[in-house]
Amino acid sequence: MLMKVASSQTFRKLSSLAAKTDCLAGTVPLHQAYILLHSRHSPRTFPSRITSPLLLALRRHALRWSALVNVAWIPSNAVGNVPNPLEDLEDIDTYNLLAFSRDRARLQIPSVTMDNLEDACTQLNDHMNGPPASMTNSSPDGLLSLYACTHGARDCRCGEWGSKVADALREEVRKRKEMEPTGKYSRVVVGEVGHVGGHQHAANMIVFPHGEWLGNLRPDDAPRVLDVIMGESLSKDLVRTPLVHSHWRGRMGLTKDEQLQQYLFHRDSY
Repeated sequence: MLMKVASSQTFRKLSSLAAKTDCLAGTVPLHQAYILLHSRHSPRTFPSRITSPLLLALRRHALRWSALVNVAWIPSNAVGNVPNPLEDLEDIDTYNLLAFSRDRARLQIPSVTMDNLEDACTQLNDHMNGPPASMTNSSPDGLLSLYACTHGARDCRCGEWGSKVADALREEVRKRKEMEPTGKYSRVVVGEVGHVGGHQHAANMIVFPHGEWLGNLRPDDAPRVLDVIMGESLSKDLVRTPLVHSHWRGRMGLTKDEQLQQYLFHRDSY
């Protein structure tokens, strides 16, 4: 059960205390789900503003589920990934959809276009309003997805540090897979995502299925971040210890004041 929500006065005190420690907690907007539209191109090539009609329409629909919607990319050779749209659909606004939510297993919908968006939204609505999954079985196949923001046209810091962090994580995962081809790192996918907010915290990364947001990452952090993430269970319990505490921005399903409470509550355990 979550701690009691802080009053506005308490929140101001928490914010002041957090600021003195240079923490990132409390910088993630409240959301109950995150929907990713997988593109055939890396966010490194995206324009500053993505004007896809499908993206804009889905964001309007997603308000009913308190969901954020973004565009993402995963290398075509990544294990267990969502396939990127086929090249022969280049002239069609087409995405493969992957949805993560706080208390549901992930949902995958291939080849979403404006023509079938209503059908896709029906599937999303049924999924979001269906029975919750076990908190310890939110990723039945054990897949861990890391999405670094590499949207350089939106902010150069994301382009520089996000790209370097994504590359460093992929290289670190590759090396660990070589040492243990069928081990736990065989289920790790490093993707890239468009603007997530908080350019000043670049490099930013979102971890699924946990729904954790990390910031101020650097390439040298890749080994430690992987060690910490892989040492955690896939549980999405809202009151669990913040993931990678010194880089923790917040968590899907928590308000900003609840994020600050979680950070400060667990701070002394580090």
